[in-house]
Amino acid sequence: MAISVVIIEDDPIVSNYLSALIRNSPLCNLVGAACNNEQAQKLIAEDADVYLVDIGLPDVSGIDLMRQIKGKCVNASVMVLTSLADMRHVMQSIEAGASGYLLKDDQPEELIEKLVSLYNGNSPLSPSVAKLLIKKITETPQQQPVGPNYEMVEKLGLSRREYEVLIELRSPMPVKLIAEKLNISYFTVNQHVRRIYQKLKVGTRSGALSKATEHGLF
Repeated sequence: MAISVVIIEDDPIVSNYLSALIRNSPLCNLVGAACNNEQAQKLIAEDADVYLVDIGLPDVSGIDLMRQIKGKCVNASVMVLTSLADMRHVMQSIEAGASGYLLKDDQPEELIEKLVSLYNGNSPLSPSVAKLLIKKITETPQQQPVGPNYEMVEKLGLSRREYEVLIELRSPMPVKLIAEKLNISYFTVNQHVRRIYQKLKVGTRSGALSKATEHGLF
């Protein structure tokens, strides 16, 4: 079955090029392309497999759209495709639910391969973005919980492993790297993350961290 893809991109040249790439691939099915918030809202309602999102849109923040996608389309994956390669936008995108982050300067012919990789549970990153994240991780002291509040953990219905994953969500690491650190599969971590969101009644990474802090889990 082909991967259903939505493009949210305001540059018509880029959007048309991406649309042609996806239409010409037997591995993907283009659901539609949006260039503004009104069109994006209609396509979010389609609940596609993958949303390819630019951050810089004319009338809405791409970051806000990612939060909406992850809140409404539980099983969808979000891939950022942008020209912005600074740590602030990378971190905001990850916190909003993006699982991949590609730059428009990358080789465009590799896009289908990256979309398939994302759909299969990986976290495709542009090399320069991966370097940024590695630098951030190595330079930032790892936070440790002052004292695990297991009483509240159990009250919220979180398992011990879900609590471990929740702690790791405080770092800038994408899910793939969290999986490697905990020595479990990406799919397992992703399942834990989804259950954490459900139990804390949130739809984003930042929302989960905020709710966890509110309940004194850190």
